Amino acid sequence: MTRTPPTRSASASTAAVEAVLRAEGAAEERIRQARRDAGAMVAAARAREEAIARRADARISRVHIAYMARIDREIARLEALLAPAPGAGSDEAEAAVLTRVIERLAGELTGRTDESVA
Repeated sequence: MTRTPPTRSASASTAAVEAVLRAEGAAEERIRQARRDAGAMVAAARAREEAIARRADARISRVHIAYMARIDREIARLEALLAPAPGAGSDEAEAAVLTRVIERLAGELTGRTDESVA
């Protein structure tokens, strides 16, 4: 004895296919919307990244300028301390030593560790 599967009417089959197609269309629209939303999030993240980079650059510049001014003041102070008194003669050897000391200190203040600061 062979069983035959139950058959559906043409209208029920058509309705089922249409329901599947509607569900598929709705899913595709949700996917498109998710892609649009993701694109907007990426654009917003890029804008935030650029703003952060601009602020960081500005802060780095301010710190750099402040340290350069500090170094210049320190060099001027040291030069004033090491300058010969008016009317006092200094020999060339002493002047060369003082020059090397100033150059070395300037190198240390600027982060240069080599001895050939010129």
